[in-house]
Amino acid sequence: MATGTVTYAAPVASVRFAPIEVSDPHQAVEKIIVEAPDSERIQVVFHLLDVFTETQANNIAGDIVASITNRLAFELNRGIGQPYMEGFCLPKDASGSSYTVSKSAGLLWDVAAPTITLGDESRQKLARLLEQPLARPYLYFAYRFAANQSDNVARFMFLYNILLQLNHDKQPGVEAFIRKVMPAVVEYDDPRPNKTGKETVFTRLRNEVGHAREGTTPEQTRDMIEGHVAALQTLVKTAISDAP
Repeated sequence: MATGTVTYAAPVASVRFAPIEVSDPHQAVEKIIVEAPDSERIQVVFHLLDVFTETQANNIAGDIVASITNRLAFELNRGIGQPYMEGFCLPKDASGSSYTVSKSAGLLWDVAAPTITLGDESRQKLARLLEQPLARPYLYFAYRFAANQSDNVARFMFLYNILLQLNHDKQPGVEAFIRKVMPAVVEYDDPRPNKTGKETVFTRLRNEVGHAREGTTPEQTRDMIEGHVAALQTLVKTAISDAP
């Protein structure tokens, strides 16, 4: 069989780990090597069998690399940008001669954060997780998209929207989940006329962004969101992990 490679990369916020070998059931995929070599990107290299064109390579690897980056964002709790093809080295035909194409680099990550460096045990665990199919791929994509937002208000709103998706777009369901997972969550009186219930701080902030409310300013809401977005992200991870 003629062998070749296609390489993808995705911007990442301060993660480093040595190469991990991952398998995939696709008959044209010999192996996949995943690494974070320089704290600025995830690199995913597909070793392919009898694949001769860029179109073939992208058709095979495109969905797989999306799944890998979505899973990595979830497991590492890091923002990861959209994956892009870095280049390929593919055989011209079954004889084995090859040609190489390098593409322009994608955008670099621009958020400063402490670098995570994975040890051997963590890498082995991550390799096993990357080989498992995602039960609800759209949730992992939504999580990566939300975590990738550099603006905290945007990240907060996209994260809250995932909780709504998991609760049939019903705010009471979101509130019940938050109270179950975080019994000591801060709550406030519902400010709406003729309402006597409570709302959690997460729902209060989400509603302050979405609706005009007396006694608050955009600056105050943003400041509170910046102090609660990390906790909301943890809640969303729990919700996705627990989803049937």
